[in-house]
Amino acid sequence: MFAALNRSAGPELLSLELTMGQFKAMATLTTNGPQPVGELGRRLGLSEPAASLLVDKLAELGLAVRERDPQDRRRTLVTATPAAEELAARLREGREGHILAWLGALTDAELDGLTRGFRGLLRIAAALDVAAPVTPDDAGATHIG
Repeated sequence: MFAALNRSAGPELLSLELTMGQFKAMATLTTNGPQPVGELGRRLGLSEPAASLLVDKLAELGLAVRERDPQDRRRTLVTATPAAEELAARLREGREGHILAWLGALTDAELDGLTRGFRGLLRIAAALDVAAPVTPDDAGATHIG
């Protein structure tokens, strides 16, 4: 399923003129918000100098800016630009559209089975402390969107 989802997003992703590292950095910024270069590097498994070079390239592409932290003027934060936010939203919407179309094509029995399977995965993830604790609303959700 993940491979099919990636294939469906392929044309849009391939049209981007970003390296995988640049894409991951942009996605990290749009998902997690402004952060110091060192934190971005840790999230991506990069040294601070490598992360700084990556941020420089994102800035050249108009996808990130360095700004002073309003809480601590000695610190600089990397922030996604509106262009990066719009690109990330467009990619997410495309992916969500594919998933909703696939779910809409399932029979009631298939959708019920999928829902039960995901509830089981949530239970196991919560028991292993892999994900955030599962709330009753999360475990009982039967709709997407």
